[in-house]
Amino acid sequence: MTKAKANLDWLPAAQATLNADPAFRKLGSADFKLGLVIGDDARLVVFEAFEIAEVAQANPADMRDADVVVEMPAKDWNAYLRQRGRAKTGSLLSLDVEQRLVRARNPLLRLNLERYNRTLQALLDQGAAMSLGKPAGAA
Repeated sequence: MTKAKANLDWLPAAQATLNADPAFRKLGSADFKLGLVIGDDARLVVFEAFEIAEVAQANPADMRDADVVVEMPAKDWNAYLRQRGRAKTGSLLSLDVEQRLVRARNPLLRLNLERYNRTLQALLDQGAAMSLGKPAGAA
């Protein structure tokens, strides 16, 4: 049985699309570092003010710099993106309530998940759309 590969290749394209989208700016200012540990792959996404300032390859040790870290097996992550792209599952916030997928260095930083939920979900929804082959901005 082949091990599932994380689907994170869409992050730079989603970054460019959202940074150019006035609707993304209207979600408000967000200042936090998101760590994604999906299977064997990891990325650090930096949100600054009204944009996604950086998307960088990372390793699990780099997650010490993240305010919020989402950890999922690659198979579950890819399924989440597919289902989200088809509007068949809830937000990451609702999924976290059920499965506790998000961790943080301390409880105060963990509140960033709720504080910046709409901004974070916009990124994930853009990725879900891109993963399904929808055109940029179709999230």
